[in-house]
Amino acid sequence: MLKSLRGGQPLPEIRIQDAAGNPLFHEGVEYSSPARGTWTIAHVSMLIPRAHQIFIGGDCCLRGVVLSAAEFGGLDRFSMVTVKEDDVCQNKIDEMYTEGITDILHKLPVLPPAVVVFANCIHEFMACDMDAIYRKLHERFPSVDFIPSSMNPTMRKAGMTPEERMRMQLYAALDMRTKDPKSVNIVGNVYARSPQCELVKWLTDGGYVVRDICTCSGYDEYKTMAESSVNIYTIPLMKKGAEALEKRLNQETLYMPVSFSYEEIESCLTKLAERFDLPVLRRPDGAPDFNLLEKEADDALARARQTAGDMAVTIDYAAVSRPLELARLLLEHGFHVARVYTDAIPPGDEQAFAWLKEHAPDLMLHSVVNFRCRFVPRGGTAEGRRVLAIGQKAAYLSGTNNFVNIVENGSLWGFNGICRLAQMIGEAALHESDVRGVVQIKAWGCRG
Repeated sequence: MLKSLRGGQPLPEIRIQDAAGNPLFHEGVEYSSPARGTWTIAHVSMLIPRAHQIFIGGDCCLRGVVLSAAEFGGLDRFSMVTVKEDDVCQNKIDEMYTEGITDILHKLPVLPPAVVVFANCIHEFMACDMDAIYRKLHERFPSVDFIPSSMNPTMRKAGMTPEERMRMQLYAALDMRTKDPKSVNIVGNVYARSPQCELVKWLTDGGYVVRDICTCSGYDEYKTMAESSVNIYTIPLMKKGAEALEKRLNQETLYMPVSFSYEEIESCLTKLAERFDLPVLRRPDGAPDFNLLEKEADDALARARQTAGDMAVTIDYAAVSRPLELARLLLEHGFHVARVYTDAIPPGDEQAFAWLKEHAPDLMLHSVVNFRCRFVPRGGTAEGRRVLAIGQKAAYLSGTNNFVNIVENGSLWGFNGICRLAQMIGEAALHESDVRGVVQIKAWGCRG
């Protein structure tokens, strides 16, 4: 007999004081929020200028990606090879991959400089010799850089995830070049860091060229990223990709995370100034002077706090890579943070988690994928207060129209990022947004 789950279901949330660690919630049947602003592997690969995507798999697997390509206007850079039952039964997978890709490229009006091939998981079950397939394709199309990738849901929670692999493969077409000591890459993001953030501004003011795939206007410019002597990555998702670039192209790796901790930001900026010998304002002891930057961030947060008043703030993991660290920052500056939407303690958030357990034990951690999210009341209030959400998922699950529309840190970094986020919080407190219209747009900011 079917049983209705609409009434009497406990909310999928816990007090942070009661949270033991990862995973925060039981893993099982998952809920998918209509908030669709995060980027998938199909969108991330579009960052490679003029690259053409070819997806290979069954009809049911390809249906979603072709709809995504149509939605963001990327059908002219998208093709697919459909695997049929006969291809599997007659063991023709290797031949079908090779000839299918060849046929597509022959029919394109202009041969692209790069092709990103997304092989579905069936090639692993059929033990396809992908190296042999790519060798043959290189022989047929020597001017094309073939970039292997995968759309493999069976590996979503084991080994290197498809998202990690796609970030790595964004730079797979870069080849060894003579290094320019005054050229630096920022790698792994889907949005460029703001030119005004300290990470970029300090480098450019110091005479360095800062390269980012998000700002490359053409394929040749993208390829010049191989000339940079250092790669800086700001999100954990790019860790393996940065390590691969260091090994393959002999580019030094620096991790400068998007952080909301003054202490960590200052540690990163100190490291940046020392590594690149940057002409920054210094204290008498020679260390960089952060007093002015701290004051600007404090003042910006104070203005946002005054504007937000007693609104309850909610934050989601898809908005910023360290939602617990952001929650701590806001609490320390007088905001009423009511809830963080996350199913795990994100990498880098461990210290903030421990601090919140001690200093904000009643802060609620709410699941984003637990099936009970389907029945969560969305009234736009929390504890009798109006809600201000940071992130699309937080806005949808809270039921509020006052929200900061940000995905994967946006272009934020450092003290400048905190100031800009504070400004966005103030604007969100004053003005409602069309949440329903915004959250339906998949991969916010992606254009074909």
